[in-house]
Amino acid sequence: MQHIHQLPPDVIGQIAAGEVVERPAAAIKELVENSMDAGATAITVDIRDGGITSFRVSDNGSGIAPQDIRLAFARHATSKIRTAEDLYGVRSLGFRGEALASIAAVSKVTCQTRQKGRETGVFVRNEGGDILEIQDAACPDGTSFTVKELFYNAPVRRKFLKKPASETAAVSDLIARLILSHPAVSFRFMADGKMVYFSAGDGRLESAVMSVYGTETLKLMTKIEGGMNGVLLSGFVGVGDAGRGNRSHEHFFLNGRAMKSPLLSLALENACRQRVTIGRFPMCVLHLTMPFENADVNVHPNKWEVRFQDEKGVREAVEAIVFDALQKTNEAPVIPPLFLGGREPAPARIEVTQPVPPPEDAPKAVQATGSLAAFTEDGTLPVFAPAARPKEKAPLPPTSLPDRPKAMKDPGLSLLPPKPSASKANAPETQQPAPQQTQDALVAQAFGEESIRILGVAFDTYIVMEYKNLLILSDQHAVHERLLYEKFMRETASAPASQALLIPLAVRLSKAEYACFEENADVLMRAGFDLAPFGGDTVEMRGVPMILGQPQAEKCLRDALDELIRNPSATPADRASRVIQMSCKHAVKGGERLPDESVKQLIRDVIEQKVTPTCPHGRPLMVQLSRADLEKRFRRIQS
Repeated sequence: MQHIHQLPPDVIGQIAAGEVVERPAAAIKELVENSMDAGATAITVDIRDGGITSFRVSDNGSGIAPQDIRLAFARHATSKIRTAEDLYGVRSLGFRGEALASIAAVSKVTCQTRQKGRETGVFVRNEGGDILEIQDAACPDGTSFTVKELFYNAPVRRKFLKKPASETAAVSDLIARLILSHPAVSFRFMADGKMVYFSAGDGRLESAVMSVYGTETLKLMTKIEGGMNGVLLSGFVGVGDAGRGNRSHEHFFLNGRAMKSPLLSLALENACRQRVTIGRFPMCVLHLTMPFENADVNVHPNKWEVRFQDEKGVREAVEAIVFDALQKTNEAPVIPPLFLGGREPAPARIEVTQPVPPPEDAPKAVQATGSLAAFTEDGTLPVFAPAARPKEKAPLPPTSLPDRPKAMKDPGLSLLPPKPSASKANAPETQQPAPQQTQDALVAQAFGEESIRILGVAFDTYIVMEYKNLLILSDQHAVHERLLYEKFMRETASAPASQALLIPLAVRLSKAEYACFEENADVLMRAGFDLAPFGGDTVEMRGVPMILGQPQAEKCLRDALDELIRNPSATPADRASRVIQMSCKHAVKGGERLPDESVKQLIRDVIEQKVTPTCPHGRPLMVQLSRADLEKRFRRIQS
């Protein structure tokens, strides 16, 4: 057994750094929060290679006193708390006293600082946690930290850093949150010599939102303001066309502190449930103000997590205030509860529809079997409809469905089981359960030989079909998405699948989105987006993927940019594939009523193309229920 021993200071410093400084964005967050605690009204962040090579944080705050400069680099040294009781009601952004020491332990740091009113400032050079130089220096009021070669003395941790593009995206997201958290502070963010963000610092949240998302997005957002359960809530929420493809645009702040909270995300999404398309999420910039002692910010060294003393009360407050604010807008009609005020529901109306025989020039398989022909003259799809009958003298092919007896009262419905054929007249009535087929067999093999009959569409989402002794339900959105994806992948393998717009569309992007566009212009072009710079943060959209129309194009472009920002380290081919999948997400949605011919064409395409039996996201295209299963449910046969 090895003996217990004390770790050396350099190892202790690197262990602590791993908890606080996991990547450049984490180190920048700590330094910027120190700047805001020092009263800075202007902060500049400048990074190179995502902050891996170097980054600089400069401010016009109060500066560090010369006699405190050594202590500033010491572990657990801070001016913000003194006793353990101070942790219950922390008012400053930083308070743990370990950030600067952790950063210095794994990098090469230089600092210039001067307090207001002093003739000279102080210059400090620290490498790996050791102060190598302190001297007087001429510098402006405030403090400037330059950090180079992060994790230079911890190669194992350095190799876990992502590519510069990915680290730049993480810093961009951080700066956006900091701008939105403190509208009274002017932020300037530079990445590799290019301006990414610049905020006015005029104290107006509207100005902060415009500097991050632009004027057009701000116009789509609803102002939120109210109080409940000891919580004051203010900010903006975007629904409808402002909705996004993920939760990365949900920004919450507690007493000026940027945070991430699943609790608040749930409350927001519950309040916006009827106003955001399924699969999309509201965007928000929401500031919560409450007594400091009612929340615990000392949960994790990165200080992103917050615990509320009254979680239920906070959730109810956010949900109610946001819901009430949206109620006052005309973004979407509000669906009243069923039987509001004790009203009786309208009586159900049942109409009898007659099957329409297929035209003379229809394919022989359709004429003979009634496949894909159970549609009425007025365009409706009856839930049950008989197969179109062939002419009396026309012989039935061997693969056709057996004849069915007429319904006793309603010739438009056929609910009785099929009449047994002559060859099976003496067979027992109870049928053996058909073996379950795999998805591949169901889609690629079974439909290839014999016809399938479409019965209708349930809930404007699920196509109901009959095939042999199977009842098959198909998700029209999943089918359409798979077909679009296959078509897109075929076309993009040789040339960009793009269609030119008659009138080019100008799209204003956020700073982060525009930077992503510049870096991934070739990837977007490969996926079918023909884009060009149009001045400022605006791009001119000249062409769009073949599957999109102009109304869908802008929304799809923003979702594609969000996906690229979240996954910048993938290969160009993988990124192009992700963009294509984002485009396919804008396929026909469940709940969207399709024309009869479109429904039939979807099934034809599935059969003819023998597509993979899942959508690009892995959901099944079809599910099946055998006739034997149905008869068990109705107790016509015993298990």
